[in-house]
Amino acid sequence: MCHKQNLQRTIVVIGAAICVFLLTPVLASSVSATSGLFVNDPSKILMVDGADRNSTVTIGARLGSPDRATFDFGFMDASLYVPITSESCTKGTYTFPGNSNIDFALRNKGTDGLFGTADDLIYRQSDSANYAQEHYFSAVKPYKSRKSGNTQVYFRDLRLSWDLDHDGKPDARTLIEIRGGRYDGMLPVATAVPLPAAMWCFGSGLLGLAAVVRGSSKFRSSYG
Repeated sequence: MCHKQNLQRTIVVIGAAICVFLLTPVLASSVSATSGLFVNDPSKILMVDGADRNSTVTIGARLGSPDRATFDFGFMDASLYVPITSESCTKGTYTFPGNSNIDFALRNKGTDGLFGTADDLIYRQSDSANYAQEHYFSAVKPYKSRKSGNTQVYFRDLRLSWDLDHDGKPDARTLIEIRGGRYDGMLPVATAVPLPAAMWCFGSGLLGLAAVVRGSSKFRSSYG
């Protein structure tokens, strides 16, 4: 009986630990203060407002691809695409409010050869299809941000490698650099496991462990 109670308590502890892990925002990335930050999962970008005079974050973007006239680069404002570069200029700047979450995007002009028409193809950075890999570099120390108590290193430069057909070869690359604010930067927005899915997994795990306990008890009763 004592052994069974100990096993049941262990189940509760393990289950609680699993639940906490699942409900904690996580990033599929590796972090290094020297080499930067690599993120392989879809995410939006947090514009980190540095401890300087203004409360905005200005970026400069440069788009490179084998066929530059096919693409331009921008971001999503709700369901609206806002271009930063253009067909005639592969460089552009834009100013965002500090601490805003930005969903960068790549746009293909489609079969009609015109931007801004119904057949445009838009590839969002946050899309679950995972079109872009992120490489952050040029780290900034956490205390340089305006956000009080920030403990995360953030970065002034970001390179996006866009693999639109998932063949392992980049179709376009975007270099994003902070302009203006001396301590402004960028950081990926952490994505959390949805609560229903996490709780389902947690409950399933507990049921599975409980079944093991019942099976073990029956085995001991039969052969004890």
